[in-house]
Amino acid sequence: MEQQFDAIVIGAGFAGLYAVHRLRDDLGLNVVGIDAAGGVGGTWWWNRYPGARCDIESVHYAYSFSDEIQREWTWSERYAAQPEILRYLEFVADKLDLPRSFRFGRRVVSTVWNEADARWTVTTDSGETVSARFVIAGTGNVTVPKSQAEFPGFERYTGPVYFTGSWPHEGVDFSGKRVAIIGTGSSGIQLIPQIAKQAAHVTVFQRTPNYAVAMQNRQLTPEQQRWNAQNAQQLRHKSRQRFLGVPYANPAPSALAVSPEERRARYDELWEKGGFNLLTSSYADLLTDERANATVAEFVRQKIRAKVKDPALAEILCPTDHPYATKRPTVEEGYYETFNRDNVSLIDLRATPLEEVTETGIRVGGQEHSFDAIALATGFDAVTGALFALGIVGRNGVRLQDRWAHGPRTYLGIASAGFPNLFTITGPTSAVILYNNPLAIEDHVDIAVDAIRHVLASGAKTFEADAAAEAAWFKMVSDTLNMTLFPRANSWYMGANIPGKPRSVFMFAGSAPLYREMCRDMVDHGYAGFSIDGAPAQRVPPMIRIDAGVASVVGAMLMEETKSLDECSVDEARALVESFIDLQKPVPASVERIETTFAGPADTRRVYLYKPRHAKGPLPVIMYVHGGGFIAGSIDMCAGVCGNLAEDLQAIVVAPSYRLAPEAPFPAATDDSFAALKWTAANIARHGGDPAQLVIMGESAGGLLAA
Repeated sequence: MEQQFDAIVIGAGFAGLYAVHRLRDDLGLNVVGIDAAGGVGGTWWWNRYPGARCDIESVHYAYSFSDEIQREWTWSERYAAQPEILRYLEFVADKLDLPRSFRFGRRVVSTVWNEADARWTVTTDSGETVSARFVIAGTGNVTVPKSQAEFPGFERYTGPVYFTGSWPHEGVDFSGKRVAIIGTGSSGIQLIPQIAKQAAHVTVFQRTPNYAVAMQNRQLTPEQQRWNAQNAQQLRHKSRQRFLGVPYANPAPSALAVSPEERRARYDELWEKGGFNLLTSSYADLLTDERANATVAEFVRQKIRAKVKDPALAEILCPTDHPYATKRPTVEEGYYETFNRDNVSLIDLRATPLEEVTETGIRVGGQEHSFDAIALATGFDAVTGALFALGIVGRNGVRLQDRWAHGPRTYLGIASAGFPNLFTITGPTSAVILYNNPLAIEDHVDIAVDAIRHVLASGAKTFEADAAAEAAWFKMVSDTLNMTLFPRANSWYMGANIPGKPRSVFMFAGSAPLYREMCRDMVDHGYAGFSIDGAPAQRVPPMIRIDAGVASVVGAMLMEETKSLDECSVDEARALVESFIDLQKPVPASVERIETTFAGPADTRRVYLYKPRHAKGPLPVIMYVHGGGFIAGSIDMCAGVCGNLAEDLQAIVVAPSYRLAPEAPFPAATDDSFAALKWTAANIARHGGDPAQLVIMGESAGGLLAA
């Protein structure tokens, strides 16, 4: 007999536990949670392989919604291992009495929308059926392992095969064994050093080397543990205003704007701090500028070479085919030093591809290697795999995997058109991949719970993403991603780690603060972009319609906690606009900047000319007028833009100054800009420009002046 509930929560990890708590205890709904595991913990219930631990510092990899929980729990290490994280989640679950609302040991195999009743029917592998108005999918993004079918012959192997994502709970004794480990991503980098300490011999099969930075883990003293627990709010202050949801220092503007010596000193300092400090706190252009990224990539390679004694082996372990951090960033404890051991060998599958798995081992390069056991650290069918496994069927019998056949389409990562009342917590194209998961989960669950509250209060039955909103969000995430280096790597971020899976956009590559602001804007505009009971959705909110480049600037301002312009005095506004210099790429070395003057109606004005050094003239000419709302801005503020325009277009870019209000009210700026245009037409030929190929453009107020 089908049991009916108000809401069904799938998953019992960070997302499922918090969702059941909010829906049951805050909204008072009749809720059931379902999980295939034998208890709470989510990914930390399954991933029990030796060395498994979090790569976010323990004090930050935790819930923030309860001061009491934060004060009562203490972490023993800077980076907690799997057993401690599992104990933490069990502690939270018991404290909130959550297990009584869960059914464990049941795997969801079918989730089908019933149009007539406006309810979801969920069926498990045990055959039981439950239904509810709302479904919260808290299944996680890295929970479904990749198929071993990508390695032919596995079905013939007679020895034991272990997956990092479903490691035996009783552990495995590898003493005296010959062990093959396939995979050198996050899990493999943690697993390999631990197995090498026990096994007779370990052979590592590497497909793609990764940039792994030092974790710098340590045990915390009892005094530090108590202080962290009692001061969690202070420690985590501003976490949600930082790029990764961890309160590390904001980065300097550009790796290219400083000397090699200063840059190396900064990298060394952040390396010693460990973890993601190198990524988040070094330079803001590491993920957007290939030249900047190359500096940190080579820095990490130098660290690898210093740790591995065999130079040839070190080079095999050095990544060169993708920019730093465009695959899942990894941290390590003794990983590279493990390859100095006599009982560890490395096989480069790019040089000698894996041919087949045999009855006794693995054949590569025509040679068979025999093993007593094989461990697979080959990753996951990430982001969409866990959702597809739920057998989701929406309106008109459309399956989710058919709807997403060419890649996921969602609105803000939390809902998809055609699948009403279904909330995908930290789902595809949300910010979770670059956001501390517990905080990202809290944010998403809160949005879902508030939306459900809104629906119930209005007496409505359905809450559904609008197709137009979905398209607008896809454009935003696509444009944002294409401003970065992420597409340069074949990673699960792009869906490129699974044969046959469409390469698409699976992540929002903007900052967590920017994503949160976009979600807030959606709510503030009356859940704009969502249709309630089939009514036309309100237009997508402004934060999602703006240009992705503008959005990235807004995101940077949010991380700096900048006052909005309408709250600033004239002097504050001018200082704020000038600070945009720090958000821009520097002028390329291939472009010469010439400073001169022109005669304005009231005074002599400064003007910069940006000229490609090696281009043959006469060159086309662009006069670029800076922005700033007529009260702020300068030709220094737009130096990076003008220099890069000159390089990209092989044109001379002229950037004139003009008088600002309120000291010089209208029409001062217009008169100065027109004088600059006349000066450019009359004089640009002397600098190699063609006055017959002259265009004028600008940004913000500068665009109005150009018009």
